[in-house]
Amino acid sequence: MQQRIIQREYLSSYMDGQDVDREFVETLTHSSELQQKWASYHTIRSVMQGDEIILGADFSAQMEALLENEEIKSQNTAEKPKGLLLKLKRWSTPILQAGIAASVCLVAVIGVNSMNSSEDIAQTQQPVLQTFPFSNSVEAVRYTALVQEQPTTEQLEIQQRKINALLENHELQRRTNNLQNTLPEEKQKAQTSTSSN
Repeated sequence: MQQRIIQREYLSSYMDGQDVDREFVETLTHSSELQQKWASYHTIRSVMQGDEIILGADFSAQMEALLENEEIKSQNTAEKPKGLLLKLKRWSTPILQAGIAASVCLVAVIGVNSMNSSEDIAQTQQPVLQTFPFSNSVEAVRYTALVQEQPTTEQLEIQQRKINALLENHELQRRTNNLQNTLPEEKQKAQTSTSSN
């Protein structure tokens, strides 16, 4: 037994290109068992390296022998339930399936209801639509204004003055920005015209 292990180690070393003693080479040439190992080791190496393998003539004979020696396991080894167990299984399976379906539905309903309730809380905390008029007070938007909430002529005049002041301020800023942008361009034009003269 020990000698076979040593011979296999020598064979593996010899395949890897390492030097082995002459005595092992002589044993390899005369031993059919070592020659078969040699061939199978080369096949294994070729498979691991991804090389193309040409199977020998004895491959089909070896596979046939392996298939003949294979034990066939019977599928009928499990005992079938009898009597009361069979009856329980027949009517308990649909009940279990219905129970599972009902529990999934319950989880779905609870999940949807909990999500809807959290959204309802968020909606009640913030009004849906608000406006910010010039007076900086928050007022709800309505389609019709109540009589008591209609602005007076004084309030309308004040609001119109504020709008006019904002428009005048905007126009003034626009003009000053245009002047600042045009002045450097006019200076450059003036410099180019004086330098060309």
